[in-house]
Amino acid sequence: MYDGKRFDLAMVDNDPLTLGMMTLLIRRDLPEARVVWTCRRGRDAIARCLSAGSRPDVLLVDMSLEGMGGVEVCRRIRTATAGVALVGITSFSLEHYAADALTAGAQCVMDKARVKDICDAVVALANGRVPRTRYVSDLAAIRSHELLAACERTVADGASATGSCATAAVAALTECEREVMRLCAQGRSSREIGELLHVGESSVKTYVMRAARKLGARNRTQAVAEWLMLQD
Repeated sequence: MYDGKRFDLAMVDNDPLTLGMMTLLIRRDLPEARVVWTCRRGRDAIARCLSAGSRPDVLLVDMSLEGMGGVEVCRRIRTATAGVALVGITSFSLEHYAADALTAGAQCVMDKARVKDICDAVVALANGRVPRTRYVSDLAAIRSHELLAACERTVADGASATGSCATAAVAALTECEREVMRLCAQGRSSREIGELLHVGESSVKTYVMRAARKLGARNRTQAVAEWLMLQD
């Protein structure tokens, strides 16, 4: 995707002032990136990302787009291709969007105001590395693409999308994530789970958050409910 010299970057944001300012800052702070286009509508971004002639290496996606939201933009692009790195950006609460965006195929979700951090993440993704930021997916783009594409095929075939997609998501859980979910389902606290697995409480919370993303859940309670349903 990136040959070590330059890479193509694009942005979708419904605020023209934000697009203009971020373009200036990125061009100043990230000379190796070529801003190939910007747009204000999610549908336009999808069309450009799925066209070989305008597909960027990295797309910055505003989470609060009008009309089609940023999460759905990520989902549609990632379902169709693993060839575009997706970075969700927002000026609102990261926690509000993170789980949904990462489940939808974004590789990370970041604060729109922290342009330098966004640039660092973009460089990492363009070079095939995992960004060093709090809300980052532990699924490679190709794996995320495979899971979402499988769900899309299930819907097209008229089968039960919910069951098939959830089963695929469970298959993506690591052994640690499975064990943490099993203990969560027993009603154990993060502290108790940490003591049983000999890891820190913060590590337990990270495992729960990652499992929730893969299960399509927005919080621990929903993740446990999904887990229990799939154990029947």
